[in-house]
Amino acid sequence: MSVVGVDFGLANSVIAAAGRGGVDVILNGNSNRLNPSMVGFDQCRKMGEEAQTGASSNYKNTIKHMKRLVGLSFDDPTAQAEIKKWIPFNCVPIKHPSGGPDSIGVKVSLNGEDHTVSIEAVAGMMLKHMGMIAASKASEASDHVTDLTKFFPQDWVIAIPAYFTDSQRRGLQVGCEIAGIQVQRLMHENTATALAYGIFKDLRKEFTKDKPTNIMFIDMGASAFTVSVAAFEPGKLIVKSSHFDADLGGRDFDLVIAEWIAKQFQDKYKGKLSADPMSKPKVRLKLMAAAEKAKKTLSPHGVKEARINLECLMDDFDFSTSLKAPDYESMCAPLLARLAAPIEKALAETGLAASELASVEIVGGSTRIGCIKRELTKLLDGQTLSTTMNADEAVARGAALQSAILSPRFKVLPYEIQESQPYPIKISWDQQAGVEEDADATNSVVMFDRGLNFPIVRRVTLKRAGDFTVSSAYDDSALQYGLPTGAPRDIATFGIKLASDGEKKVRVNVKQDIHGVVHLSSAQMVEEVEEGEDAPAEAEAPKEGEEAPAEKKKKVKKTNLEFTQSRPLDWSKDLINKAYEEEVSMANIDRIVKETSDMRNELESYIYDMRDKISSSSQLADYATDEEKAAFTTKQETIENWLYEDGFDATKSVYAEKLAELKQLGGPIETRSVEASGRPGALSALQANLERYKQWVNQSQTDAKYAHITDEERGTCHAKCDEVSAWMYDLMDKQGGLPMSADPVLKVGDINYKSRDLNNVCSPIMRKPVPKKEEPKPAPEPEKKEAEPETMEGVEPEGAKDGDKPDAPEDKMEE
Repeated sequence: MSVVGVDFGLANSVIAAAGRGGVDVILNGNSNRLNPSMVGFDQCRKMGEEAQTGASSNYKNTIKHMKRLVGLSFDDPTAQAEIKKWIPFNCVPIKHPSGGPDSIGVKVSLNGEDHTVSIEAVAGMMLKHMGMIAASKASEASDHVTDLTKFFPQDWVIAIPAYFTDSQRRGLQVGCEIAGIQVQRLMHENTATALAYGIFKDLRKEFTKDKPTNIMFIDMGASAFTVSVAAFEPGKLIVKSSHFDADLGGRDFDLVIAEWIAKQFQDKYKGKLSADPMSKPKVRLKLMAAAEKAKKTLSPHGVKEARINLECLMDDFDFSTSLKAPDYESMCAPLLARLAAPIEKALAETGLAASELASVEIVGGSTRIGCIKRELTKLLDGQTLSTTMNADEAVARGAALQSAILSPRFKVLPYEIQESQPYPIKISWDQQAGVEEDADATNSVVMFDRGLNFPIVRRVTLKRAGDFTVSSAYDDSALQYGLPTGAPRDIATFGIKLASDGEKKVRVNVKQDIHGVVHLSSAQMVEEVEEGEDAPAEAEAPKEGEEAPAEKKKKVKKTNLEFTQSRPLDWSKDLINKAYEEEVSMANIDRIVKETSDMRNELESYIYDMRDKISSSSQLADYATDEEKAAFTTKQETIENWLYEDGFDATKSVYAEKLAELKQLGGPIETRSVEASGRPGALSALQANLERYKQWVNQSQTDAKYAHITDEERGTCHAKCDEVSAWMYDLMDKQGGLPMSADPVLKVGDINYKSRDLNNVCSPIMRKPVPKKEEPKPAPEPEKKEAEPETMEGVEPEGAKDGDKPDAPEDKMEE
């Protein structure tokens, strides 16, 4: 589970892991794929489904909608609109140390203390929770492993909306850094969906290079509506267009129903209500939950109405009504009308007609709404909406595939992804007095245009004398592509230090990285110098009669310049470290609270369990004397009363001490029961062992295959059997004379020890191998002496030298 992809949604988050068998969506502890994007603060932090359980009663300390607030300043119009319309908890501004815009914080109570936590840190908490779900799943394959951090994912790809600004992208990166998450890429949700679709279709050879396949992807989640068109070729994906309505999602359809219910409720109890139901956070949450349920009821085809029943909605008044399907669609008409614009823009930008699309794939939970499907079909000239992709899981699966492609832990076939830059970004620089520039030159240029693939580095060359600044900002044309009207345009300002005595040429390299974030890659002073010299020298005229020296070659010398960068919402290393320390402190509180709760539950369980077992008619009653029962009952009642009165908020050590006091009295009773239940089996095993070895001793005296066993060895086995048998029967007699409430003299551990001791003595003798017979060694063969050639006395054979043998005679004579 080291390589994962996360769909960080507004309402729910999904995590998928890439493995050798493909991509799997990871189930949480309750076997659900969807994890509510919530972080609750109480005695400790609770995330996901645990936070959702107490969300309505603890709404002031249950943080959600992090996705819509991360990376925004407190005064940002988008943030303020979100806070006023959707946020029930307390958002506060956090002052920036350097005097920049205030960031967004949430005021919560944790373990009785007030804390102000940045929204970025809260987003990191939720993402870390997703990682712990993956770690928990991975640890199931390993026995006796309790430290889940060993299985925490190493490589992450997190899906984000394509409309995220540079500030929002950096804000989510900061949240991940605080939580200790290593992000390989922040990937657009629509691109992740396209990758999940394309990479498996590509394996089936469904794409051709000569004619790219154009697919439209429509995604509507809880808060946003996105339409994108992608072209597919073998091993390649190109995002051609992406348009959106960032404020049109499933929650807007819920709100329409909730406001209708509130009006019906007010009309019924006119003059009796203390306030507008929608102005009360708790009542509003009830109405939104009922509205969501009604929306889901009306979504399938053929459902004509949905019943709505709310008990004790407000001021002790109950309310019930029914919402008919035609009325619901009529109320949603203004929302349905907003579906057309992104589709029309996407088709216009790609130059395609709806009929030229090979398929229209819909994903996102809100695409299940029936009236939305019908409206989309109408807008696409009757095109069939394909639901082959899982609406809730497609984004997470695509992100996990991208994580596997980027991770060094996997070897994946190459797959090219051409991303699409959402907003045009311009680079501008300050003008300097005394620097000659063209008359028609401007001090800005759109360096990263819409639709540009990234990561990418772009360069601008300037003539400058002395220090200067370069800044990046969204171009005015970004408004037509969905940048909010009141959103800050500035991205970053880079201060470049140029210590020079005159005008110099400077190359400024600006990078948009894999996350879509703009950085200053480098700034270089560029000079022409003669080879072999650091600086150009003045040329001397040749003397009369001398040849002119050869012209020296020139080369370009590049000198890296120092630079600084600042951003409107800048997170310094000190701020990140401080937030990380707070995260560690909160994690420690979580651990202590959990361990204390576990110990308290253990004490409570022991009290109830032993109280039932030690009663006169239960399984432990016969193993305790009347005095022991009375002492235990008294102690148990005392501790039980303490537990629900003064001891409700005790520490872990106190609970452990109380549990030890009870076990000191109850432990001997439990031990007698355990001994009594285990003794017959242990004795039976020991008796079987004794019988086996005794039979073998008798058999070995007459069986020829045991002839190699000596009488002494048989005697050793026989003596050991007699010894163990005598011990066993002696203690069995003593144990038989004791009541069940007495401590046993014949213990299971001792019986098992005697059985092992018997085995250690007798088994090696019984299994002693038969010694191998030694075979007689063959008599050594006499050494053969080679025949020496006959020689005449004083005459050596022809051709023989010192110690040499004569040559062998030829087989044939030379003719």
